[in-house]
Amino acid sequence: MVVDFRKPRPQPKPITINGDCVEFVKTYKYLGVQLDDRMDWTANTDALCKRGQSRLYYLRRLVSFNICKKLQNVVASALFYVAV
Repeated sequence: MVVDFRKPRPQPKPITINGDCVEFVKTYKYLGVQLDDRMDWTANTDALCKRGQSRLYYLRRLVSFNICKKLQNVVASALFYVAV
């Protein structure tokens, strides 16, 4: 990923390491955080919201099936971890 804040973004020159060409990407996941070439948090926030919505869906499904409280707490803790 190349971060360049200049307004007319020039085409970056190819980067090679040990003869292998490095691929340019718009977003990259590093240590669980989505980084993008504009250095804003949009990609990371979208990924966290998507994961949170998925876990909230499963939590609602567990409540409707009267699953034990211990299992609901596991899903709820994962959901609240996303919220932080």
